[in-house]
Amino acid sequence: MRFSVIIPVYNGGEKTLRTIRSVLDQSVVADRSVAVEIIVADGGSTDDTVAMIEGLNEPCIQIASEQDRGMYDALSKGLARAEGDVTCWMGAGEVFEPHAISVVRDVFETHPQIKWLTGRATVRNALSQVIDSLLPPPFRRELIIRGQYGTRLQVIQQESTFWRTELNDLLDMEKLASTRLAGDFYVWKCFASQHDLYVVNSTLGSFTIEPGQLSKLDPRGYKRELRQLRKWPGPRARLSALMLRRRTKHSIPKKSAERLVTYDHGAKAWTLQRD
Repeated sequence: MRFSVIIPVYNGGEKTLRTIRSVLDQSVVADRSVAVEIIVADGGSTDDTVAMIEGLNEPCIQIASEQDRGMYDALSKGLARAEGDVTCWMGAGEVFEPHAISVVRDVFETHPQIKWLTGRATVRNALSQVIDSLLPPPFRRELIIRGQYGTRLQVIQQESTFWRTELNDLLDMEKLASTRLAGDFYVWKCFASQHDLYVVNSTLGSFTIEPGQLSKLDPRGYKRELRQLRKWPGPRARLSALMLRRRTKHSIPKKSAERLVTYDHGAKAWTLQRD
């Protein structure tokens, strides 16, 4: 199984190297049991980002450097180049857990019906210390499409989300490229239009809270763009989201929850209790 990791970046410098190293240091990448292609979609950086990446001299790294309209334009260009079996994307500075790709490979190989998945929602501070890690309750396709995750419900953590590359065919790359803040929602909406999102009880990636992040600089702008992209929720979907938020606010999903993949020590495998 081959993985495509897209890294959209502009003047990322050392942060970009941190993300690349977290891919190269993956247990199954280091022992060459899994192949990876790292596609750096650079927006024409004016610092030494490109030179630093080239200095790694890694044949699995592709660099496409040209001016773009923003992060999601860069992402769309990177996705168009993806040739692996599984795709994901990471912002410069974010990192994978050391065994993330191993877990994702095992889950996809064991459960062919799973087309996209996400792990525990894990957050780090600016010192790279983990400050939160939550197991999300089951995601509902209709509520994803109607934009309730990221507004009334918890976000789908992009840094922990992987999908079979065939799902890229569901995306209008030009529409993705035109988004400024809520491109992640557009991707999830397209995937959810055809497939359920599964949750894996494992820490795969993490989001780092740092100054200057787009969604933090303009949270109202993010929600405004999301509302333009989503399917209108209507009172029924809004009520369903509010009831779900109240029911799951202080609860941990049971191992028998639907679309939850957990590790079975007896079977020595990632198992799905309810599909």
